[in-house]
Amino acid sequence: MKRVIVTGANGFIGSSLIIKLIENEIDVLAIDLSFSTSKLPQSKYIKTLEMSIHNISEIETLFENGHYEAFYHLAWNGVNGPNKGNIDIQIHNIELAVKCATTAKNIGCKKFLCAGTIAEQIVKSIPLLTVTNSGMMYGVAKECTHLLLETFCKNISLDLIWMQFSNIYGPRNMTGNLISYTINELVNNRYASFGPSQQPYDFIFADDLIEAIYRIGHLETYNNFYYIGSGQPKLLKEYLEIVGKIYGNPDLIKIGARQDDGIKYDYSMFDNSALVQDIGNYVTMSFEEGIQRTLKAFVCKSINDIANKV
Repeated sequence: MKRVIVTGANGFIGSSLIIKLIENEIDVLAIDLSFSTSKLPQSKYIKTLEMSIHNISEIETLFENGHYEAFYHLAWNGVNGPNKGNIDIQIHNIELAVKCATTAKNIGCKKFLCAGTIAEQIVKSIPLLTVTNSGMMYGVAKECTHLLLETFCKNISLDLIWMQFSNIYGPRNMTGNLISYTINELVNNRYASFGPSQQPYDFIFADDLIEAIYRIGHLETYNNFYYIGSGQPKLLKEYLEIVGKIYGNPDLIKIGARQDDGIKYDYSMFDNSALVQDIGNYVTMSFEEGIQRTLKAFVCKSINDIANKV
């Protein structure tokens, strides 16, 4: 793998992946809506292109067929915040993923790698629920995208690899997901409230996730679906207790303060054995050490924010 395309290039995952790619001297066409506040380093290996994914077909005339070997589609609007439950935005994301797959085929990419999420697993709980929350639209849309792309890519003979990401955490990930929410509450001396938390769960340190994504694109692989997690799931309650203990104030972790949302997980959903078999062990960070590093980054950011307001 010498040349790749990355959409969502200025986001948390996209920029982290690109840093990994250029460290390995891989040329990257980085695509995002804007790089005015860029997360990317200056590098001869990076070519940036500001554009809407809606217009992705425009790149088909920019270079010879087969110039780029892999296409990482990471762009997705509405991962967090109100847009997570906006059905129109989520449906549009599905359309854009198909447009990217079409372009990947037309320019001769050998692999089309698309970002999924463990939130897709909520679709198995929907028949058991009488009420759903709007935030579930994100996971459902990702699952729909997976099924549509798998069907479409087989139809056009494009090698799709669906990468289902576990819950990601790390010093640079302050996106409001479960771990960043928890730590943000702790450092602001507020209660972090949760449901019963008796479900199996999994987290992966961001650097380990990026290593796996890189290897999936770079190495020969044999499956079109990989779950990317730590390989060591445990009850969510246990993870949360570890965060509180390492922070030094476990009493701020309030398990059972919220009602159970009815979504069910099981340990089989967090099986990364197929991935390890194909790319080798990619997990280097224990949850305890990863939380220590993440907490340190959050505390430093909080201190800097306070200093900037003075």
